[in-house]
Amino acid sequence: MLNQILAILIITLSCISCTSTTVNLNPNSPTVLITGANRGLGLEFSRQYAASGWNVIASCRNPRSATNLHNLTKKYPQVAIEKLDVTSDRQVNTLAQKYHSQPIDILLNNAGIYGTLEKQTLGSFDFEELKKVFDINTIGSLRVSQAFLDNVLLSDQKKIISLGGGMGTQSIGRLFGGHYFMKMSKAAHLMAMGVMQTDLKNTELQIVMISPGRVDTQLMRDSGWSGPSISAEQSAQLVIEQIAALKPDMNGRLILYNGTVIPW
Repeated sequence: MLNQILAILIITLSCISCTSTTVNLNPNSPTVLITGANRGLGLEFSRQYAASGWNVIASCRNPRSATNLHNLTKKYPQVAIEKLDVTSDRQVNTLAQKYHSQPIDILLNNAGIYGTLEKQTLGSFDFEELKKVFDINTIGSLRVSQAFLDNVLLSDQKKIISLGGGMGTQSIGRLFGGHYFMKMSKAAHLMAMGVMQTDLKNTELQIVMISPGRVDTQLMRDSGWSGPSISAEQSAQLVIEQIAALKPDMNGRLILYNGTVIPW
């Protein structure tokens, strides 16, 4: 019986260690919280910020399978891997409680999906797919931003950055067909962040949306895009440069990774 209990404890502790990592963040270093950090741009943001000496709270839905993130922690001990599904109130609030007194200089809303292309094509709409895309791309970023707002306000840099937006800002005269759910979710996402910035205009908080461009990631491949793209490494580097250079007059704006302001 004792052996069985020990075996259960070992399995339980093993599972816990696979879903999060306990890290003593350096109080003298800035901190970034990244959603969707297990692959693509999120992983590259985690790597580049860690390489610059930042504390990185790298969150994703399935840390157990986030092999590349775990490899990152071997080189950069200030990377904390956390389980976070942005569609879950419980998980978001639990993580916010865990870090309730931790200043977060940059909250990087990176998590997002494109959705199945065929399910968002006129004549074959799948409205359950629409709910899924909205829950992650629109509601998820708003949920996380609200939960960690106090952490950002405690920090020196006070920045909430949301990625994406190009397809959600096309003027009526420039619209191209298809991709309904992605376009709708990104347009709503931009509106949510813009309204939040207006609500908090009397604080020092900066809320800016940055389009990372057409990046060679799984999300872009899911869109069916087969044209030119830039690497995740290059895009992340350029976005990080834009974040570092933000001025107060950029509040509530949408910019491209090269700094070009996108009207919306």
